[in-house]
Amino acid sequence: MIRLCYGRCMTEDGEPTVFEVTCPHCKKPFREELLTGAAARYTGFKCPHCKLFVPYERADEQDLVEPTEGQASA
Repeated sequence: MIRLCYGRCMTEDGEPTVFEVTCPHCKKPFREELLTGAAARYTGFKCPHCKLFVPYERADEQDLVEPTEGQASA
């Protein structure tokens, strides 16, 4: 599986990549697509529980994120 990032992270078959993320604030896990923005600091996830924006780079450094198969949590 090759991941391509443009606008949002996509697999080579065109499906968005979903990540398993643990929020560093509320410590609750969630599944979400990677959000992207105009700058690298705007790339990350929005926690559906506490609404904190979790930057991808920071979550990756703390081992709080990993790619998974399936759909994002609603």
